[in-house]
Amino acid sequence: MNQQIGRFLLIMTLFIWSRHSVSAQQKDIYNVAIFLYQNVELLDFAGPTEVFAATPGFKVYTVSVDGKDIISQGLLTVKPEYSIDNAPVPDIIVFPGGNSGPSSSDPKVIKWVQTNSNRGGTLMSVCTGAFILAKAGQLDGLNITTHYGSIESLQQLLPGATVLEHTRFVDNGNIITTAGVSAGIDGSLHMVRRIKGLEVAKSTAHYMEYEKWDPEAGKKVYQNPYLHNPNSIDDDTPIPYEGEIVDHANKLINEGAYPQAATLLESGVKWYPNSGAMYNLLSITYKKMGKVAPISESEFMAMIDAGEIDQAKQVYEKAAKEFPGWKIFTENAMNEKGYGFVGKENYDAAIKLFQLNTIAYPNSGNTWDSLAEAYMISGNKEKAISNYKKSLQVNPGNENAKRMLVKLDEMK
Repeated sequence: MNQQIGRFLLIMTLFIWSRHSVSAQQKDIYNVAIFLYQNVELLDFAGPTEVFAATPGFKVYTVSVDGKDIISQGLLTVKPEYSIDNAPVPDIIVFPGGNSGPSSSDPKVIKWVQTNSNRGGTLMSVCTGAFILAKAGQLDGLNITTHYGSIESLQQLLPGATVLEHTRFVDNGNIITTAGVSAGIDGSLHMVRRIKGLEVAKSTAHYMEYEKWDPEAGKKVYQNPYLHNPNSIDDDTPIPYEGEIVDHANKLINEGAYPQAATLLESGVKWYPNSGAMYNLLSITYKKMGKVAPISESEFMAMIDAGEIDQAKQVYEKAAKEFPGWKIFTENAMNEKGYGFVGKENYDAAIKLFQLNTIAYPNSGNTWDSLAEAYMISGNKEKAISNYKKSLQVNPGNENAKRMLVKLDEMK
């Protein structure tokens, strides 16, 4: 009876949607536009670019007013990929500092800022990039920050705002301002945390060897109301990001508030049905409450670490039948395990894990790309080509798959 109840609850979780419509926040890929202009500060845009580009789930591109080359700090020529007129619609725009005065007075830039703000996009400034947002009317009455040398002038420009010193970033929801230069990395990691969760942000920081990052060094003015009071949210309130749900659920679990965590996660997997991180926490929570749930990610990965890959696959197949739609592991965790075996030159094991990832996440171009790479390294060009083509079917913008197909064609 308990198992039947568990399965019923899961099916309800997966297929009964809440009163909220699909949100712009429920995305697999988030577009991040890096705005460039003449004499932009180099690290102001390079830091955030590195953060978002190094994190799965973000597509980063550069934009200028007219798409023409710009010079950063008088020494580096950069060719933007797009102009404001032809750039893909961004979910996040980063406005770096430097000589931001001309951009803050350009009507075309101001209109672009306001248009994206009105449609719910996130605007993030670094250093004196805050003056662009200020001139576009985005910072009035807010707690904000900028480079320490511009605190006073920004405060004079915005007497109704509170310009904070000694603050790496300030989060006002869809408006994030950061202090100078390297602080843009902190603000970007914070945005990754909100969208993907603390563990993903820590992984990106570790990859960048930015071990000094303190996730709590900024000021968080905004928090989605649903996280503390699900009954307070209305149809006009955006649903929380996946990362916000994961982090808050973790907090509730650590506090022993299992029913509250379960309620939050049950809503979360409705909104983010591919979130292995949420399902893993839901498995832990259900078991703490005495409910039936599939194997947790940590237990599943322990089987793989013990070399029980075929047994793990059987466990996955059994769980898939009993708990349809449940994500036992995250895509990234399985990908890392697969590449671990690639590094050991155990290609058979790596291929089995990558294949399992494509079964769990068939609509991810990345899973097919990794499987193709394993086949290519192992010498199976035919299957490498087949899986790179499958990756492109799922994600036509996969530039790596395009390059590899050209390379494989030349090797014939």
